[in-house]
Amino acid sequence: MQGNRILIITYYWPPSGGPAVQRWLSYSRLLADAGFEVYVLSVDEKYAQFPGTDDSLNAKVDKRVKVFKTRTKELFWLYKKTVGRGNVPSAAFANESNPGPMKRIARFVRGNFFIPDARKSWNNYALPKALELIDTYKIDTVVTAGPPHSSHLMGMKLKLKKGIRWVADFHDAWTDIIFYKQLYHTKIAAGIDARLERRVLEQADMVLTVGEQYKQRLCAKSDGIDPDKFHILRMGYDDESFDFALVDIQKIDKQINIVYTGTISDNYNPEVLLDAVSEIRQERSDLSFKFTFAGILSENIEAYFQTKGLNDWLDKRGYVSHSESLTLLKKADILLLVNPQVEQEDMVIPGKIYEYLAAQKPTLNICSPTAETAAIIEQCGCGVTFGRNQKEELKRWLLNIADGKLVFNPDKEEIRKFGKQQQAASLANRLRK
Repeated sequence: MQGNRILIITYYWPPSGGPAVQRWLSYSRLLADAGFEVYVLSVDEKYAQFPGTDDSLNAKVDKRVKVFKTRTKELFWLYKKTVGRGNVPSAAFANESNPGPMKRIARFVRGNFFIPDARKSWNNYALPKALELIDTYKIDTVVTAGPPHSSHLMGMKLKLKKGIRWVADFHDAWTDIIFYKQLYHTKIAAGIDARLERRVLEQADMVLTVGEQYKQRLCAKSDGIDPDKFHILRMGYDDESFDFALVDIQKIDKQINIVYTGTISDNYNPEVLLDAVSEIRQERSDLSFKFTFAGILSENIEAYFQTKGLNDWLDKRGYVSHSESLTLLKKADILLLVNPQVEQEDMVIPGKIYEYLAAQKPTLNICSPTAETAAIIEQCGCGVTFGRNQKEELKRWLLNIADGKLVFNPDKEEIRKFGKQQQAASLANRLRK
């Protein structure tokens, strides 16, 4: 059966943390459940440079999945020892709110001398290993997971050399990534990057992506792209991590706990929420809020809490394990979702949205009303979307929750459609064709 033996090439694998790891960690297990022989090629953590680690994820690697790792040689160590002060840049540069001259120079170097990304040197080690694995295990399908999108360049070479079927997974954007302009590309560098992206999209046998609007954006990159090979594979949620007992929203007597998990950088602009809560604090002495942030919170947004007199209501947890993140979701009164306010905001779908849905708590979504996240939340009856100019409406919604006036009845059948089991079943059917 074609596609029965699958090699997944992914840089992000346990003990790396973050949503990129969750995607193929789960789908590798579910494809094994569906009868596929699954092999994973990743990077040895002793040589890798991950923004964060989560050792608890090692226990979630399915024993049926054969994992191979190679070393790599990257210059992130130099960045960490100099301008990074021990850290590599986080997603969307959330840990670099006010970059100085040296960090701006580092971004320029990254954007113009490391195309498509600074992890492309891993290919020098991973490509020979992939060729070996294909020969040894008679692998006929290769999935390359991007970011880092340099992994897709291996997919092109493997298809050319071995004639395998190649699936390119775009679980995040390439030239449309929300921080692309912060890399200060010259026109020449941007042109090279765009040409590489088009070649990948044209030559891959199948392209996976995370949402409808992003799918349309990718299809429009070139006239030479076959739109029929594009398929949506949602980030989804792990079905076994959630139960579907009806969640009743009761009047909150003490404190409203608003939880956000993941990265939130300067261009997310959630100030409308803090403005609304600041006014509620002045008007309703009987109410209090708690903002629980698990992940990376930008320095400028944290400073805005201080400006609005809300610093004592801020609970900044920093990076937490995935299991702890799920616990926070289940204990929340409100889940906060915010999209970055960028040109391509409508197509941005944070992976955490699916775990928010499965937690069945009211979701406060701050973004453009035409964003795909707004449609997903409405489809599942799991919350409300507010634009950044809707302070009064947002304030009224918060007060309705505080006073027990909100009728919350999520559509569990719609939520189940975003579970990874259903998503994996669709993927397995496509791979068998």
